[in-house]
Amino acid sequence: MRRTSSSSAIGLALLVLGCEGDVGQPVRELEPPLARASALPGPASSSTRFDPARLALDRECRACHVEAAAQWQHSQHASAWSSRAFQRAFASEARPFCQGCHAPETATNEPVPRGAAELGVGCVTCHVQSRSEVELEHALVLTGLAEDTGALAQASAAPHPIARSASFTSPHACAGCHEFEFPDAALRDEALLMQATLTEHGDSDARDRTCVDCHMPLTAGGRSHAFPGAYDPAMLGRALDIAVTRPSPALVRVELRPGQVGHAVPTGDLLRRLEVALVEGERVLDRDWLDREFADRRQSNSVELREQIGDDRVGIGEPVRVVELRVPDRPTGPLRWRVVHQRVANHARDPRAAAIEGAIEIASGPVPSGPW
Repeated sequence: MRRTSSSSAIGLALLVLGCEGDVGQPVRELEPPLARASALPGPASSSTRFDPARLALDRECRACHVEAAAQWQHSQHASAWSSRAFQRAFASEARPFCQGCHAPETATNEPVPRGAAELGVGCVTCHVQSRSEVELEHALVLTGLAEDTGALAQASAAPHPIARSASFTSPHACAGCHEFEFPDAALRDEALLMQATLTEHGDSDARDRTCVDCHMPLTAGGRSHAFPGAYDPAMLGRALDIAVTRPSPALVRVELRPGQVGHAVPTGDLLRRLEVALVEGERVLDRDWLDREFADRRQSNSVELREQIGDDRVGIGEPVRVVELRVPDRPTGPLRWRVVHQRVANHARDPRAAAIEGAIEIASGPVPSGPW
């Protein structure tokens, strides 16, 4: 995921008054042009100033919004910078471009202070866009419309001013970190998105739903801040509809369709892929991978850059992705199929050579006997 803070952090953030006050603060409904993109979460830049006051404010948020804070604490937003997978990738290719999203509370061209590293994508990252000391004393806490956040009862009792915007619960609030071009865009003959989750969402059957409908579902206490996604087995299980047949003794056919999902599977990180395999016990008999494929191509300026040459992820192009797996002549035991979501350490020309950093089995089962 990219640049700064996106659909992040904790429920209604607090200002310095804390949560003991009994006098409600004003609620403003933001409409265009106030609800413009610049008022939404977005990437840090080289001019972003690390401010301990924002970290102190974030602690106040969590002290009052205990349930949301507990959910966030175990989320990928909380570990945006500290994640071991990210740190390994960043060590091999340390780009300010990446730091802007994964450590959004500090400048992209400076070492990440401990406080910003530990916070990752926090409450203030999304909910408080004010940066100066004077602004922080009177800052509006940005959130969605009450009916979109489950916060109807809290609106008049909040001890800090609130600005409600429909845009805050729209895909635009997530765009800064979840859709962006490769950082070498100026050198390319044609633009290429490094992550295209919002474009995929617009092309999906779930285009009328928003990111928060799935990734911040409503709970009794408001919208969840656990942010389930590609690391959540239950969400991955709902994302695909899988049908397996055996049209002949030598062939197993796996059909994959989008399930309860509003983008491609997998989406986001270029190092994610699906493995579809035929196995006998622990032995893999045949397998294929669904992902984006790249190759080096010379641009008109003579610079060689990585270009996309294929994309067979589920939800891209064809409504059904079909994988055909070959059965050996004389299998010695029961055959099973499986679909696994994988994250690899690097792109390899031979997908079998890629080191697997993480894997979650989405579904598996016995290979059906055919009608033959």
